[in-house]
Amino acid sequence: MPRTKKVSKISYETKMSKRTGKVRWLVIERPTGSIIAEEVFEDKAKYVADFQNKHKQWEPQGIAKHLTLGKI
Repeated sequence: MPRTKKVSKISYETKMSKRTGKVRWLVIERPTGSIIAEEVFEDKAKYVADFQNKHKQWEPQGIAKHLTLGKI
């Protein structure tokens, strides 16, 4: 039986959010919608998203709920 290629289901993206007059960059796990990081600078948020997309550390079951900042 030939091996099948593992299909990645989880991806991470950055999104700008403005709360109480302050701009924050959120790193969001898709498709769960969990916020895994909140950064002031876009480049730091992009670094976290790129790192998670490359290494897929939480792919088997998604990130643990107690490690997230909430849902979008």
